[in-house]
Amino acid sequence: MRRPRLIHLLIVSTAVLAACLPVLPPNPPTASAPTFDPTVFFAGHTHGDGELNVRFGARRSLSVDGVARSRPDGTFQLDQTITFANGTIDTRRWVLRRDATDANAFTATLSDAVGEVKAETRGNEFHLRYQIRSPKVFMEQWLYLQPDGRTVLNQAEVTVLGIPWARLSETIVRVES
Repeated sequence: MRRPRLIHLLIVSTAVLAACLPVLPPNPPTASAPTFDPTVFFAGHTHGDGELNVRFGARRSLSVDGVARSRPDGTFQLDQTITFANGTIDTRRWVLRRDATDANAFTATLSDAVGEVKAETRGNEFHLRYQIRSPKVFMEQWLYLQPDGRTVLNQAEVTVLGIPWARLSETIVRVES
């Protein structure tokens, strides 16, 4: 008799926890054009403004400034400075490499990821999934290049043991020199 009650409690608890986070806006439909090549979009300077919603926490506004370039070894390096509204600053570095057998697949290292990052492009979408902490804390991102070719919508979710824990919505633009 105790087992059905425990299962019911787990189902209700998961539903309550999921309700504590705002829902991400629906993903824009993946379009065949414009084609999203992250090494083209992020080359040079980019700037993003967004909001991070953490379960049981306040909403945190943030801005992200990026500087990126191709390196002689064929990799692509993106350095980002994240500034939160309270003045806290964080930095991270991406090193991206295109897969030799699939032009739409990438592997990367990220300074705050555990292990390798896997990513792929499909039309105007760039999708990434990676572990950010052990055990079982993952970040999944969907970036959508907009028709103007200068704007990307970034939607991301952090899960802890499979339960949504934080969500990010960000608009990234290319900064002209």
